[in-house]
Amino acid sequence: MTPHELWTALPQDVRERVDALVVRRRQIMAVKEMRESGVVPRPGLRDCVDLVAARMEILADRLVPLPSQDVDALAGQAAALPGPPVALELAWDGDTQGWIPVLGAVLPGSSGRPHALAQWQETVWTEPLATARALADRLGVPLRGPGDDGPPRVRAE
Repeated sequence: MTPHELWTALPQDVRERVDALVVRRRQIMAVKEMRESGVVPRPGLRDCVDLVAARMEILADRLVPLPSQDVDALAGQAAALPGPPVALELAWDGDTQGWIPVLGAVLPGSSGRPHALAQWQETVWTEPLATARALADRLGVPLRGPGDDGPPRVRAE
């Protein structure tokens, strides 16, 4: 199903909810909204993801801005955490649009996932790496992650 066919098949109230989610950059919730819309046959996951990408292009001027990724803003976020970070972790996370770098703060006694501080979309690896290193230096904590290598390489099979 093309994005246009899926969009026209969705009821008006679902379209409005999808657009409201897209504008807030809640892509997964927008996909869920379409999949649970009652449209028969149920829209496929790939069709929904393609429609969300199309709606993001159409609504680009209305998208909620991404949070600031500068060291001062991130230091403020780190200071607001329930405890001082013992380390920062920069990792690659795969999403429907490709690989994105994600910066997290590891809190004392935490055995779970790091607390997310930032993510970068449509950027080269050097920008988040430089920001993460500067923030780690400012906080006096180690920076863990893939280093200068960039995103994981996917083997062709």
